[in-house]
Amino acid sequence: MFCPLSFIPHPYQYRLPGTHRVSVPKKELHRFHVQAPFKVGQRRGRKLVIRLVNNTQRSSRQSSGELGDGNGEASQLPTSLVPFKKRRLQVRFWRWTMLWLSIISIMGVAVTSGVLLLTKLPPPIDCRRISALSADGDRLYCAQRTAESGKLEQLVAAIQLVQHWPSGHPLYPEAQRQMAAWSKAILNLAQQQLHEGNPVNAIAIAKKIPFSSPIYAEAQAKITTWQQQLNKAEAITRQFQDALKVQGFQKASVFVTELSRLTQESWNLARVDALLKQLTAEKEAWQQLEEARELAQSNTLEQLVEAIALTTQINPNTYTKAQVLQEQARWSRTVVQMAATLFQEQDFAGVVRVLTKIPVTTPQYAEAQDWMRLSRASETAKKGHILALVDALAAVRPIEQKSPVHKIASSRATLWQSQLQDLSQLQLASFFASFQQRTGFVYAIEQATRIAPGRPQRQRAQTLIAYWRKEIQLIDDRNTLEGAQQLAKGGTIVELKTAVELASQIKLGQPQRIEAQTDIAKWTRQIQALEDQPILDLAEAFAQRRDLIAAISTAGQIRSERPLYPEAQKAIANWVAQVQTAQDRPILDAAAALAAQGRFDAAIATASQIPPERALYSQAQAAISAWNTQKAASSSQGQFAPSEAN
Repeated sequence: MFCPLSFIPHPYQYRLPGTHRVSVPKKELHRFHVQAPFKVGQRRGRKLVIRLVNNTQRSSRQSSGELGDGNGEASQLPTSLVPFKKRRLQVRFWRWTMLWLSIISIMGVAVTSGVLLLTKLPPPIDCRRISALSADGDRLYCAQRTAESGKLEQLVAAIQLVQHWPSGHPLYPEAQRQMAAWSKAILNLAQQQLHEGNPVNAIAIAKKIPFSSPIYAEAQAKITTWQQQLNKAEAITRQFQDALKVQGFQKASVFVTELSRLTQESWNLARVDALLKQLTAEKEAWQQLEEARELAQSNTLEQLVEAIALTTQINPNTYTKAQVLQEQARWSRTVVQMAATLFQEQDFAGVVRVLTKIPVTTPQYAEAQDWMRLSRASETAKKGHILALVDALAAVRPIEQKSPVHKIASSRATLWQSQLQDLSQLQLASFFASFQQRTGFVYAIEQATRIAPGRPQRQRAQTLIAYWRKEIQLIDDRNTLEGAQQLAKGGTIVELKTAVELASQIKLGQPQRIEAQTDIAKWTRQIQALEDQPILDLAEAFAQRRDLIAAISTAGQIRSERPLYPEAQKAIANWVAQVQTAQDRPILDAAAALAAQGRFDAAIATASQIPPERALYSQAQAAISAWNTQKAASSSQGQFAPSEAN
């Protein structure tokens, strides 16, 4: 094993165990290896210690001599321990290697950074902050993004971003291509407005296409065509309106035909439809006015009212409305005069019904409203109670002195005031009667009888007296009926019969008569049910002992008007079915036995003995049908057997 030694400034002496001391000059002592006589691998964990002793007094020759005492080993030491050139080559090799590794690492980092920069997406463009100072590429990108919605405002905004670029601009071809597409979309929107019946909007939209657009000429051509058609249509429409004003319906129809031939665009067709509808409305309005005039010629109240009602249905947006207003005013004047006659006849509801038809636009409307107020007040005052009279007086108060109705209204108000004073005398009686007690009603009758004959409220007092007497009778009948209902709760025959007798005391025409008769009918049915229940129980006892005939006979004693009659008839039907089944079962069994022997005719004849009203009739008929089928099948097999033998 060799151990390296570093440079030493002075000659040193060194000695290894088992060797001689060696002295090396300064010039020769650079880096060499010492060959040890022992194997280092055999002593792991131990350190090799070299001790150098300073011996500057010896010369190089002595050193060489001492080294010669070591059996020729020292003479070979410089060439074996100091491979200086080889070491320098290794150091140079490693320096160049590190240099190239550094260069390669730098180049790798540069290439990796470049790839990352190339593959990394650029930051998104904020189109909300785009302006004239923004990059042209960003403006084109934002214009494309804006136009994606397809809306008019966005399309115009997109065109405005790129429309001013000169032809020498690098993005001019792409901008022109995009502008053509956007302008086409705007033109399609204009065309859509045209189809929807808005030519003015269509022209306004088409005008938003700028001069720099590739389809500017096409847009201008369409605008010119649409404008000419629109002007022509408006001129025809004005002529149409002038014809309608003078009821020139035939001439107006000619203008509609001319307009329909102008163009087949949807807006023009919509205008034609609108004019046709207006022409129809004008004709209908004129026809209604003529019908109203024919009705009013009779000059009767009902006909005049009907004529006015008919004119109110005329479309107010027609040119006929001016003549309608004139006719309404003339007819309304006549109707108001006739309504005054109805008021004198005390037909207040008729006055209101007639004058309701007076239109608001007529001069007679205010007078008609005053007559209606007076008529409603008179109708209310006819009720005869205090609140009605107060309401009537309040209703006629708004009638002004200049109104033609004011004089009649004042006389009516005086009469109602006197009636109101008379009604105050009945207030005390009504107060006692409001407690709804028998004693209170008796006292109220005594107070009402004090109103002398001839007074305005004498009839009212007599009416109240009659009413309170009925209330007294109602209280008495209610007490009687409540006593009967209390007795009926016992549920026995004796108690129910007593309740019936007590409720029967309520006379015909009394308020409680209907309720009393209802309870009497209910209790009577309960009595009948209690009386017939033992008969039905006895019949069921006979049926349980299989004596069905006796059960049927017993249950048949319950009459049809009795409440248990349906239940008894249901039980009788069940028992009759059982009897019939017991009687007819042997016949059906005998028929089945004959059928089992192949004697279908005899079986059918036997089963046919069961009449239709019997319980087993349907079963017998089903068996007969099955046997007929089996008989037919047997006959078919008998016919095919000889042919197969032949």
